[in-house]
Amino acid sequence: MDKHITISGQWNVYLFLLVLFFLSACGEENNPADMATKVPRTSAELIEPDNAENAPVPQLTLDNNDPAPEMPDQNDDAPSDTPVHDFSESAWGAAELIAADKTRDVFWPQVTLDNNGNALVVWVQKEGARTNIQATRFNGSGWGTAELIETDHEGDSLWPQIALDNRGNALAVWAQSDGARTNIRANRFNGSDWGNAKLIETDNKGDALWPQIALDNRGNALAVWAQNDGVHTNIWANRFNGSDWGTAELLETDNAGSALWPQIRFDDTGNALAVWIQSDGSRTSVWANRFNGSQWGTAELLESDNAGDVLWPQVAFDRRGNALAVWAQNDGTRYHIWANRFNGTDWGTAELIETDNAEDAFKPQIAFDNNGNALALWGQYDGARTNIWANRFNGTDWGTAELIETDDAGNAFGPQLAFDDTGSAFVVWVQNDGARYNIRANRFDGSNWGTAELIETDDRGDAFKPQIALDNNGNALAVWKQYNGVRENIRANHFR
Repeated sequence: MDKHITISGQWNVYLFLLVLFFLSACGEENNPADMATKVPRTSAELIEPDNAENAPVPQLTLDNNDPAPEMPDQNDDAPSDTPVHDFSESAWGAAELIAADKTRDVFWPQVTLDNNGNALVVWVQKEGARTNIQATRFNGSGWGTAELIETDHEGDSLWPQIALDNRGNALAVWAQSDGARTNIRANRFNGSDWGNAKLIETDNKGDALWPQIALDNRGNALAVWAQNDGVHTNIWANRFNGSDWGTAELLETDNAGSALWPQIRFDDTGNALAVWIQSDGSRTSVWANRFNGSQWGTAELLESDNAGDVLWPQVAFDRRGNALAVWAQNDGTRYHIWANRFNGTDWGTAELIETDNAEDAFKPQIAFDNNGNALALWGQYDGARTNIWANRFNGTDWGTAELIETDDAGNAFGPQLAFDDTGSAFVVWVQNDGARYNIRANRFDGSNWGTAELIETDDRGDAFKPQIALDNNGNALAVWKQYNGVRENIRANHFR
């Protein structure tokens, strides 16, 4: 597979999605290729490493790791009380196997962690001719037994996502084929047990793909996904009211081109923002829609730079209802990272948050701490290899982008980010050591980045797809998939 896949001006997103669906189902992995190209790009291209497991599939950074009071005072501009944790005795432990099957591969792990140290992990597991969704729970001291959370064997299940509320309840969503098309299904964890998987959309015109899920502080949820209507791919949503799912509704009505890669986040009072990219027939742009606790508003454009395509949008809220969206945008020569701020009422003006013109920047992530500061991370090619970069938003302005890892043995990519309530953050990513791909991590202490470190030492095979979650006691949990020389397994490591 070529390191760049160029899509025509009319951008057949639907075909693109199906290709990625097939590749992902096969679990194909190749060595990441260089990111650069010397040809100016004005149509959408994939600038990911040549690795199907690291194709541009949306990732989830859980805002629920930053719990808030039930009714925060939106007019209080003073910093929130911030606990202080002593990290001097904390460290990463030994990586452990949490999903081992001697006959079947597993992939696409997702993790969420509550403030009592309990965790839930979901993943895709091959079961002969199809793939299913499985889950396991960490009860604060040990891992439970993996269990199947859907029993529909008509077709493959893919792209699981999971989110947790402040009461220990969780919702998982995924895409599942019924033999004719893919649909979106969900299952709820009530703090003790999983329920029955439910279909949350019934539009049978075309495939529904790439679901995302977010929970508010009261147990309500919103799921978003991309769905084909036979002509275009559109963005849809459904709301869970704490007991039942509602009716799926369309979030955008622009039929000039297809829309995809939706992301969804809640603020602390039940409002939400969804972002996605949408083609106008010539290029892709980033759009957003706001849910006010009762209904969706009107979709609006977040940037007006028509030089090139937008890819990989992400969004996050602070505790006062402000938000930041980040994305990668092509300027006609290369991809840069851009951001826009939502002040609780309106979006501002998009701004560039990195100025390294050596080569492409890609797949940004964004998260807030409790005091309105944010971190954005991304992968960036320097002409020889890809590295992990970060920039900090101090509540008012962006700082200067900085490199957070200096290992030049091989490519680094796929960063994932999470904050705790002290203002500390953890990042995990994939990095090549010249022989294989490993999982590395770095910690931001509220002021400075530490030193990147290896958090797994199994040299039998490559490790990919890391995810990270934090509780409010300063503990972190990272999960990833790793090849043991025979098949893929899910591994985990705690920082505590």
